[in-house]
Formats: sequence, structure tokens, C-alpha cells
Amino acid sequence: MFHVEQLDKAVQYLQSGGVLAYPSESVWGLGCDAFCEQAVREILRIKNRPEEKGVIVLANHADVLKPLLADLPDDEQQQLIARAADNVVRHDGQAVQAKTWLVPVAAAAGIPSWLTGQFDSLAVRITPHPILQKLCEGLKSAHNPYGFLVSTSCNPSGCEPAMNFEQAASYFYDDVGYLLAQNLGFDKPSQIVNLLTDEVLR
Repeated sequence: MFHVEQLDKAVQYLQSGGVLAYPSESVWGLGCDAFCEQAVREILRIKNRPEEKGVIVLANHADVLKPLLADLPDDEQQQLIARAADNVVRHDGQAVQAKTWLVPVAAAAGIPSWLTGQFDSLAVRITPHPILQKLCEGLKSAHNPYGFLVSTSCNPSGCEPAMNFEQAASYFYDDVGYLLAQNLGFDKPSQIVNLLTDEVLR
């Protein structure tokens, strides 16, 4: 079990192939180093989630999307990166929901199929959560140049997402590690938006 002041240890745990449960912007998430195939497949196993659905990944800055958009003209890349930096939904000026963007994946971007599933796009959330931003920054390496952290809801398929540590632990016990922190208080799972068309899919 990790506490906020132990983020370096949490990063080491993720780099070693560990699966981590953590509070996200709203519900608890379940994540790992997105480029560790064994860890991603472990998440799919314990959630009983089909690989073809793909998974959401977190990043700490919209600029990391540039290699994914490399097949597009430079001016369009810049416009889309600027759009992706808009990472929260606001009502009456208050942030109430995070945004997850469906991003087209350039062939040369090196994104593995265990992240995209059956799709030609990758679901990326530029997380507004400062603790998760630090985890993503810590994961950046030659192995994971984007600093992507898998973020799927912390629950077995068919169950309600965990809202707190106690519920997360009741689902997964000793199968995963836990980061004790606070969520951002958003009351809905992330909105899913197509980055190319701005179409809201959820």
C-alpha cells in the first residue's frame, strides 16, 4: 500500500510490472505501465475484460500525442493537440467531469494492440489529477516514451466501479497494490470524445 508521499515507490512498483488501484478524477481506477504487456493482460484477467475493447490510458500533457498524430498535416496536429489540452467538462464554471479523447494512431507511433484492442484509435485522457500526472511523468522512459498509465475502472466486469479504498480492496484483495489519495470529486466517469470530429460518444 502506497501513500501520496511514496509516489516514487509507486512508480517503481508500476515499472516492475505491478497493477495499481488508485483514486482518479471520479471513481477509483486500475492501472499499470501501459507498455508492460504482462501487466495489462493481468488487468484484463482480473477484471474479466475482453482485450478487443481496448483500454484508456492517462498522460500528463497533450504534447505527448504528437507522435500518434504524425500521419496528419502539421497544422492539423497542432489544432488537435490544443483541443486535447481541454481536459475537463465544466458546468457553471465548475469542473465536473474529465475528458477522454479517442485519438487516431499513426502506424509509426508504436502503440501496441493490447491498448487499442480492435480499434485504430487510442483512448487517452490528459489527466487533470496532479498525483496521476506525477505517476505518468515517472513512467516516461525509453520503454514507455509517452508515460502512459492504463486507467480502467476499478471493478470486475459487471460490478459497480469502486468509489473508495475499502471497495477496491474488497474486489481485488492482494492481487494489486493500492495508492491512498483523494479523487478530484468529479461526479461522473470521463466523457469520451472523438478528437477528430469532437463527437461526444459518452
